Amino acid sequence: MKNLHKEFIRLGRERNQITYKLLALLPKINNLKIYEQEGYANIYDYAAKIAGLGSGVVTKVLKIKEKLQDMPHLQKAIETQGINKVGIVAGLATKENERALAEKVEHMSKPALQEYSKEVRGKITTSWQVELDGQMMFMFLKLKKKLGKNLSNKECLRKILEKMQKKSGSQGGPRRPPLRRGRQAQKRPQTADEKLKAQRQAEKPAKIPEEKITRYIHVHLKRKLSDHCSHPGCHRPTEIIHHTDRFSQYHNHENLKPLCKQHHEFAHNGISEPIHLADHKYREYRQKALQHSYSEI
Repeated sequence: MKNLHKEFIRLGRERNQITYKLLALLPKINNLKIYEQEGYANIYDYAAKIAGLGSGVVTKVLKIKEKLQDMPHLQKAIETQGINKVGIVAGLATKENERALAEKVEHMSKPALQEYSKEVRGKITTSWQVELDGQMMFMFLKLKKKLGKNLSNKECLRKILEKMQKKSGSQGGPRRPPLRRGRQAQKRPQTADEKLKAQRQAEKPAKIPEEKITRYIHVHLKRKLSDHCSHPGCHRPTEIIHHTDRFSQYHNHENLKPLCKQHHEFAHNGISEPIHLADHKYREYRQKALQHSYSEI
């Protein structure tokens, strides 16, 4: 059963790659009106009957391709990364920046690209609206009654979240009580040989092991950092501790920065920090990891 699931995922990924290439061909087929020569009523009928493509995605690729005229790098990215990823940055594209944007499409995840597009457009979300169904509303009002009737909904929700945070932060697990010892066994007196051996051992200089610096960041360093992402205007919790001085180059844990996953990608793709030599290696490693995960599937 597990092998069937893996095979299904592998074929799904292959199908996605083929779909990307099909979508990249459609605008040229539409411009040359090849669908008419083949006896189809329109490009939508052609795409649906030959490749099973829906009208929505066909409309999207035709509009985006029109925006990306004279932008070969982003057009090429459609073939490998898909229309949806390219569509995120299509509205930001110019002839001057399209090559840099195509590079970001290739090396950044979809959530990170969406965050980048929002920040460039100045549409950073600083507040949320949450829709409650009937059951959720009932539970909220019940808690609000306990916390205080005069509280506003916002104040009440803040108190609930603060209580939950304190509760989750205090749950470090119960400490084990110290083991009670019974009567200590009487120590056997040391023999002359044992005394001599202990004396020689004490006279030997203690070997201090050389501390090898690894990527592991000690807990006392982590505690000094905020649990909020340090990127300006971001309200997400910390997910990754980022080395501002790239670890592969400097091999130290100085200048650490707490970041969420999206803004960690910003740092390695020249958005929030200048590109370092190590960032090219980071990208190669990320691409290889993705390819390896696909091949394993």
